[in-house]
This record gives sequence, structure tokens and C-alpha cells, in this order.
Amino acid sequence: MIREFPRIHSLGRLSSSTLKNLKFRLGKFGKEVLEEVVYVKLGVRRRDILLGPAFGEDAGVIKNGGLIVVSCDPITGASERIGWLSVYINANDVAVCGGKPAWFSPIILLSRSADRKELENIVDDIHRACRELGVGVVTGHTEVTPNIQRSIVCGFMMGKLISRRPIRTGGGRAGDLIIMSKTAGIEGTAILARDFREILRQKVSAEVLEKAQKYYEKISVVEEALKLARLGLATAMHDPTEGGVLGGVYELSEASNTSFIIYEDRIPVSEETRQICSILGCDPLKLVSSGVLLACISKKNLRSVEKMGFKVIGELREKKMPNILVKADKSEEKITGQIIDELWRIYEESS
Repeated sequence: MIREFPRIHSLGRLSSSTLKNLKFRLGKFGKEVLEEVVYVKLGVRRRDILLGPAFGEDAGVIKNGGLIVVSCDPITGASERIGWLSVYINANDVAVCGGKPAWFSPIILLSRSADRKELENIVDDIHRACRELGVGVVTGHTEVTPNIQRSIVCGFMMGKLISRRPIRTGGGRAGDLIIMSKTAGIEGTAILARDFREILRQKVSAEVLEKAQKYYEKISVVEEALKLARLGLATAMHDPTEGGVLGGVYELSEASNTSFIIYEDRIPVSEETRQICSILGCDPLKLVSSGVLLACISKKNLRSVEKMGFKVIGELREKKMPNILVKADKSEEKITGQIIDELWRIYEESS
């Protein structure tokens, strides 16, 4: 039995008047909107930009003597430890492209309700995270910003390429195995455990809640990404953020011009994530998953990556084939579009 999964932000070829009047949902834009509006206006076409903006790509690459990997991302879905997250989320994006994070620049946008202590906490977290990664802060900007409900940190990370070539999200090939590290929904679990702690503490044990709140410490994929990069084992790598593991696989597949089949019962989900998602009514496979590394490998490299702790969750296929999630009960879901993250859905329903 195949159930159709609804297409999100899949708008086809839209007229300019339709795009101007379109109401968007929370979260990242879909491929069609980006291609219609964003990717057609990228400034001067420079020869030193080796990898520019493209759907699913985590970073860009510029040539300046050597090759430099660059990435930028805001922290908008979390309310705590946003300075720490801004460093690691951007470091992840540089690492999955084959770069070693080195230089960081934050933009700190404080809400009107923020006080000195909040600013100190953000800066302390940035400082600690950078020291853990061997990263230096280059420049930045800090201000109190009108019309935002809570503070936001936007980060910009750079690092030298250490792999033989840039590793693209779009480098996967039909027949490649899809592998992942750790467990689904890591970042989302930490956010939900903190932002919905009053609801959760009535229904889960204190031990489960405490463990879940510490999931922020699992968010880095720098170590495993750089290990794959140095060994040259991955044809593609991706840091699945919004949309979770399922959304990340979709983005990787689209960027690689392939389709995919993945298996729900092969995707590791921790007990803490499983309990919290069950109580809040969300799917762990569609929950923001920073801390997970998705990669594609040739089948001949399977034994090497299994020794490193990666799990095989599926395979890339020819583009003409449908995208399939095989559920634990052996039914099949056809994935026809980008995934809206469960975190955004829960926030919308609770507001």
C-alpha cells in the first residue's frame, strides 16, 4: 500500500504576479521558489566561486590561493543556547563540504526584552563553542532589533578545504548507499525538551527530560564529516536540519538528481526522542536533526563506514523512480515534496 505524502512548497512554475502575492509558511523555502526567485539573481558571475547557491547544498566554495568553504545560517527555532548553536550549526555545514571550520562571524539580534545577562550568555556560548572547535571570531555585529519576539543569532563560518575536492550534497549517484550517524531528531529533541518542559515533565520521567535537554551536546558532526572527507569515502554529505532525516534525504536526492528509498526501521531513534515525540504528537523522522550526518557511499566502502558507526538507511535510485519511505509496518509512503519540520508545526499549533 502506497500513501501519498503532501507536497510542501512545491509550486511548479509560477507567474511573477502569483509569487508576489504568495503567503509562505514557517521554515525554509522549497526548491521551486528558490529557483524562481532567488537563484536567478546572484550578482556577478565570478570565476573564483567554485560552488555557489543550489538547492540542498550546505555551503559554498571560493578559490583564493587555496579553496575556502563558506556557510551561513541563523538560529531561529531555539530559544536557549543560541550562541553555542550558531557556531556548531555553521561548522557542520562547512565540515560536510570537506572544510575544516576556522573563522566565525556572528550577527546578534537581541529582542527588546533582552538584558545584559542574555547578551553575556550568548557571547559566552559563542566563545566556548569556538574554543572547542579551534575557531576564531573574525568580526560581527550586535544590536537590539525591533519587531522580533526573541533574540536571533545569524552565523557565518569559513574554513580551508581538507578533502581532495569539495564534497557536494549533490554528488550522490544512483546505486549509492545512504548512511547516517547518531539518531534522528537530535536538535529537535533538545529544543522540545526545553521549550515544552512544563508539559513534558508531567508525562515523562525527570531522567528522560534531563537527558533530552542535554542533546545540544550531540549536535556537532564535524568529527565524523572530516573523517569521511579525509578518507575520501563519501560521494555526497549533508547536514539534515529543518525537515529532519526525511527532509535531509529528500534534499540530498533532489540535489543529486536521483530518487531514494529509505527504511523507517533502519533509522535509529533514541528512547528520549521517541517518548517526547509520542507525547507531543510528532514524527521523529521529520524533526530538525542537526547532529546527524547523512552521506552517500559506494557499496564497496560499506565495511569501512560500518566500522565507524554509520548505519545504512537506504539507497539512491534513478530519478525516474518514486521517492519511497518504507514504514515499519512494511507499507510505503511516496515522498513527493519537501518536508515541513515538525518543530514549526508544533509552534504554529501552540501559538
